[in-house]
Amino acid sequence: MLLGERPGAASIAGLLAIVAGIVLISTKGRLSRFADADGRKGVHWGTTTGAAIAGYTVVDAYGVKMLGIQPVVLDWCANAVRLAMLLPWFLANRRDAMTCMQGHWGLAIAVGMLSPLSYILVLLALRLGAPLSVTAPAREMSMMVGALLGAWILKESVGRWRLLGCLVTIIGVAMLARS
Repeated sequence: MLLGERPGAASIAGLLAIVAGIVLISTKGRLSRFADADGRKGVHWGTTTGAAIAGYTVVDAYGVKMLGIQPVVLDWCANAVRLAMLLPWFLANRRDAMTCMQGHWGLAIAVGMLSPLSYILVLLALRLGAPLSVTAPAREMSMMVGALLGAWILKESVGRWRLLGCLVTIIGVAMLARS
């Protein structure tokens, strides 16, 4: 709403479908998971993380859409701030950090390049006129990708509930795209 977007009924239905898909993926269809302490802790941290992501996404969208900041410049500045915040910790724990990195440098470099690139593309889409109310929820497709990669790489079980959650998420994103 800060950017002048007014979601209609189809957009709201799409958002609700995405949330339902995420719930199905994360609980494997067992909503009783929310009743136990670990489930509540997961909901708490998931909601906190989601709120932080939503907050910086709105601020960043305002920056690229309303203030005309180039996506690459915005991301570069954000990375410079992260470096300044994390450098004291790294310097205090340099030996442990370097030990943990042994054998993982290639993967770290790949993630270090691809993660900012993916967010720069999101910011570019926003700058080019994509509505935030569609772009931000569509990023939640990462939940589906994470569930499928967890099954493939980590050998986690997928099961029918997670597959259903992936399908509901895809339907929600499609509903947003059409609205």
